[in-house]
Amino acid sequence: MQALIFADGKLGVGFGHISRSKALKAELEAQGFAVELLDSEFLLEPQNLESLKYPYEIIAIDSYILPLKSYQQTIKHAKVCLFFDDTLRLDYPQGVIINNALSVNRKAYCEKYPHHTLFLGSSYRLMQQEFLKILSQNKKSPPPLNAIPKKILITLGGKDILGLNAPLVQSLLETHRALEIHCITDSTLPRPIQTHFKLNAQEMVNLITSMDICICACGQTLGEILSCGIPAIALEVADNQNANLLSFQSCTLNIPKAYLQDTKHLCQSVGILLDSYSHSLRLKHQKDALKILDSQSLWQKSLQEILRFKAK
Repeated sequence: MQALIFADGKLGVGFGHISRSKALKAELEAQGFAVELLDSEFLLEPQNLESLKYPYEIIAIDSYILPLKSYQQTIKHAKVCLFFDDTLRLDYPQGVIINNALSVNRKAYCEKYPHHTLFLGSSYRLMQQEFLKILSQNKKSPPPLNAIPKKILITLGGKDILGLNAPLVQSLLETHRALEIHCITDSTLPRPIQTHFKLNAQEMVNLITSMDICICACGQTLGEILSCGIPAIALEVADNQNANLLSFQSCTLNIPKAYLQDTKHLCQSVGILLDSYSHSLRLKHQKDALKILDSQSLWQKSLQEILRFKAK
């Protein structure tokens, strides 16, 4: 069985699409599919689809920006199409729509897409195997947390769309000089900041688990951080992250609608939250987050059902 996955890489604004799509690739491969993962940029040229070599059982698209026409062209080349959607963004053609946030607005999806198959909620969460492995370990034995934080990680997406990395780092250097600060970015930051970029999944796990607190956006990476047992200060840097913020609101310190705040105030707010994040609260959040992430996957059962239905 052949499957194709298209994810925002060059076109996207963060790491989440690629991470989530790699996790879907592994899920499909475990069920016997031969899977190819391509950049969604491929779909901007309709003639590219005509060059595809196989009739595909499944084509999946994980994009925030592709136009409707790209989806309409794609459905001609697969028995089943999967469309990731976080914001009720388009009037998608026939297919399966996925929003795997715990706090997804099910009513809104059912009303907008009454004739689509819907994969909604945390039972359709996707994580790469490296994060699933550490999550399984942490469920049995959560990692100890230092009473006084010494190391923090800032990871605000591949493009840092609010331009927060540099001012946030500068603010923390001025107010939290004792902290060892790490940042995932391809930009140059002042010493002694340690920067990282293009890490694979295991390298991400290793980096996150060496931290005391992570400051992050509310996309895919938030769930990955929490699976590592590390507390997070989460910033909603785009409106399509709201459902994910709400999913983990009870087990993080967070700043809703960060994209509406001015940079100086936002940096001050992060500093205040960092100072208020007591050891006892971090332990509670760690326990609550691991409980939230402990959900049974429906991927295998649901994919088998839709493929059987299409075969009829």
